[in-house]
Amino acid sequence: MNPEPFPPGMPAPRRVRHGCFVQLLAVLVLGIVLVLGINAVFMPWSFYMGGQFHIIPQWTGWGRMHSKLAGDYILYVQLSPARPSKYARNVPWVSGRAVLCTPQGERYKLHLGGDFDKPSGTDLQGKKAHLYMYNYSALSGSTAPSLDFRGKWNNPDLVLDDGGSLTRAFDPGGKLANPHMRPYVQEVAPLTLHQGSWSDFQAACSAMKGK
Repeated sequence: MNPEPFPPGMPAPRRVRHGCFVQLLAVLVLGIVLVLGINAVFMPWSFYMGGQFHIIPQWTGWGRMHSKLAGDYILYVQLSPARPSKYARNVPWVSGRAVLCTPQGERYKLHLGGDFDKPSGTDLQGKKAHLYMYNYSALSGSTAPSLDFRGKWNNPDLVLDDGGSLTRAFDPGGKLANPHMRPYVQEVAPLTLHQGSWSDFQAACSAMKGK
């Protein structure tokens, strides 16, 4: 008679059920396909931001800003399709995140929102673009810095200007300013966002700090 493999009273370990893992994986894949399908039907432009097809409906880019009053900055943005506003349902809306690198290499993580002109099919070329972004501190309730950009798609780039929001937000050298103590427009800084990756932005920001 073979001895018991486990001491009396000790339950045998449960076998890993690979079937459950496969089912969870299948549900996850189905969810991703469903989301992509909804975007393809209702927001097909989101796969063609910048004029090229992206399997993921997202666009990332970064660019440099130069201001005689506030210094040099680098901005990174990540854009994804968003639910249309109830006030303007016939235009594409986007949300995402942005990171601003100051002349000292300090980084501000910003919430991002915006909209574009209605595309011609999937084509956003030449369509107007509006992006707004702001910081939020739960401790102070401050939204500084807040930036606002307007321009248009010039594929594969977004060509914008800041409407004076950079010099309202910063003193020379990258120190935060009080926007309520500034003229609404002192200087308008141009910004061209080129398609690029997070690592490209990080390298450029690190180089900025080393200057």
